[in-house]
Amino acid sequence: MAMRVLWRGDDGYERARRDGVWNALKPQRFPAAIVQARTAQDVIDAVLLARERGLKVKARSGGHSWTSSSIREDAVLVDVGGLDEVQIKGSATSVGPGVHGVDLNRKLESRGLIFPTGHCPTVALGGYLLQGGWGWNSPHVGPACMSVIGVEVVTAGGQLVYADETANADLLWAARGAGPGFFGVVTRFHLRCHPRAASIMASIYVYPMEVVDDVVRWALVLQEELPSQVEFVILGTTPREGGTVVDGPPALVVAATVMFDSDEESVAALKLLETCPVLDRAVARDPYKRMSLDDLYELGGSGPVTGFRWAVDNMWTDAGADELIPGLRDLFLTIPTPASQVFWMRWREQELPNAALSVTGKTYIGAYSGWSDPADDSKYMYWGRDHMRRLEPLSNGIQLADENLEARPEARFLSDENRERLEQLRAKWDPDGLFHSYLMGGR
Repeated sequence: MAMRVLWRGDDGYERARRDGVWNALKPQRFPAAIVQARTAQDVIDAVLLARERGLKVKARSGGHSWTSSSIREDAVLVDVGGLDEVQIKGSATSVGPGVHGVDLNRKLESRGLIFPTGHCPTVALGGYLLQGGWGWNSPHVGPACMSVIGVEVVTAGGQLVYADETANADLLWAARGAGPGFFGVVTRFHLRCHPRAASIMASIYVYPMEVVDDVVRWALVLQEELPSQVEFVILGTTPREGGTVVDGPPALVVAATVMFDSDEESVAALKLLETCPVLDRAVARDPYKRMSLDDLYELGGSGPVTGFRWAVDNMWTDAGADELIPGLRDLFLTIPTPASQVFWMRWREQELPNAALSVTGKTYIGAYSGWSDPADDSKYMYWGRDHMRRLEPLSNGIQLADENLEARPEARFLSDENRERLEQLRAKWDPDGLFHSYLMGGR
C-alpha cells in the first residue's frame, strides 16, 4: 500500500493536523503535507518527496509535545504513529516509534521483563525516548534513552541506516537525548529491557497547602536517604476523583512508588514517608498499597489531561531548602486553575555515557497550567514560564520532556559541550538543513 499523503487543502488534512496534537491548544502552524507512514519505506519516500519539493521535514510519533513542536509551517510532517510493531525475540526487543509504553510492558510481562516507559499510558515511545525518557523506575535503571542500544534511522539523504555503540555511534549518541533537535527519523528502537520486580507498591498522602514549607523541607532531606527503587513525587493539585476535578482548594499529594524483589523491602522503603513532621496534618492516607503495572499506568493517566489547553515549563535544580522553599512556596500557592498543577520529583545523579542527554539535577520541578476557554489564553499561558524565569538563578536547566522553548528560548537543555557536538553532527548528517530542529522563540 502506498503511503498516504495529505496536502494542505485536501479532505482530511485539517483533521489529521489537529488530531496529531494532543494539547487542545492547537498551534496556528500548517504543514505543507502530512504523510501517514506505515513502514520504514514510507518514511524514506516522505523524506525524498520533501527533498524533491524543497520542503523541510519534521516527525511525529505520539503527539504529546506540549508545544506541538512537530507541527511546522510549510514542512512535510511525517507521522510515524503507525509504526507500532513490537518484536521480542529471546532477549532482544525492538519497537516502532508509535508503540505506547503500556502496550510494550504488557507484552514483556510474561517474560518477567519491564522497560522504563512514560508514566502516562498514552505516551508513544518515539519522542519520549529521544528526549531522554523519564518514566517508571527510571531513578533506578536510568533515563529510558540509556536503555536504547540501537536505532534505525532515515537520514536526510533518504537512506535507512542502523546505529549502535560501534556502527554510526554518533547517531546513537544524538538519539539519546537530542529530543526534537534530532536530525533524522527513527523508524525502530532496539531496547535493553530489565528484570521485572516481584513487589510493586505505592503510598499516597494528601496534605493541606498551608504546610507546603514543612513538606518540601522534609522531602529535600528525605530524598537523599531513599533507595534508587523509590520514585518520590509531590503534586500541587486540586483534588480529583477518578480523574475528574472535584470541588476544593489545591492540596499537596505526596506519593511514592517502589519496585523491589520482596514486599518486605517495599514496605521498609515506604515507611520513610511516615517520617514527615506534619504527618498528623495529612487529610488522607493510603500507604503500602499493592500495585500492578496497569495500576501504575492508571495512576499516571488519572489527571485531567485531554480536552484542556496546556502551557508548561520546568527546571532541574540542586538547590537546598533555604534557597528553594521561598520560590517554591509562591509557585505552589499560585496554581491558577483546577486543572493546573505543580510537579516535584526526586532524582539522583547517574552516569550518562555516550548520550546527548546532559542536564539533570537532584530535584525536578514542572509547572503545568491547564484551562478550557480560549479567551483565557493570555491569562494562563505564561504562568509556568514566568515562575521558571524567576527561579532561573537556582536552575541547572530544563528537561526536554516538558520544554517550552517557544516561550523561553534561552533555557538551557544540553551542556555547552553537548550542544556544540550536536550541531557539528547536524552539519555532518544533515548539511542542507532538511530536518527542522528545536522550536525556539516561534521559529
